[in-house]
Amino acid sequence: MNHKDAQFNRRLALLVLVSFTIYALAVVLRLGIGATPYETTDRAGRAMGFNDPLHGEHYLIMLRNFSPSDFRKPECIYEWVLLAAHVVGAGLLVSCGPVCRRATRVFFAVQVVLFPFAILALPLLPFLAADFCTGRMDREGFVDVPFIIVVTHPVWVVTSLIIAFALRGDSLGLVRASRAFIEATRSGARTFRNEMRDT
Repeated sequence: MNHKDAQFNRRLALLVLVSFTIYALAVVLRLGIGATPYETTDRAGRAMGFNDPLHGEHYLIMLRNFSPSDFRKPECIYEWVLLAAHVVGAGLLVSCGPVCRRATRVFFAVQVVLFPFAILALPLLPFLAADFCTGRMDREGFVDVPFIIVVTHPVWVVTSLIIAFALRGDSLGLVRASRAFIEATRSGARTFRNEMRDT
């Protein structure tokens, strides 16, 4: 890999870092609110009950209540898979030579398959972001909604697809494969028509 390609890949690795930052924040907040009792209040006396809107200090309380040991619970297995995907993706981008360029592209392309709920969750992400920005987010938004899936999976999959298409070097061969499929379908249809004429 030449110097320009290496620099370009490092820039793409920054996209992985952005996705990882969103992932880490989402996991910490979700596990933090899970460890926060319902009767907890901020200094202004605002509660953190089920439907109570969360304010700035509430998020600080959630951050303080996060314990890394909660991340080791069996129900966090999918979070570990997503963490591993970020680490492997960044590693591939930073260390990738000419031999593994296509493998790197394939790795990022298959994230859509590994995280299938991302496409379904993508339309929900703007609504969740709007709730954060307008101060309407509550405990229910973290607990009842599959918060980590809705936030982190779409961000990771979109990031992966951007990287898969932006990477320099050999493509995935999707255009060639689709042309071959179309040609095979046409030739199959011609063969079928010829067979029907001969009978």
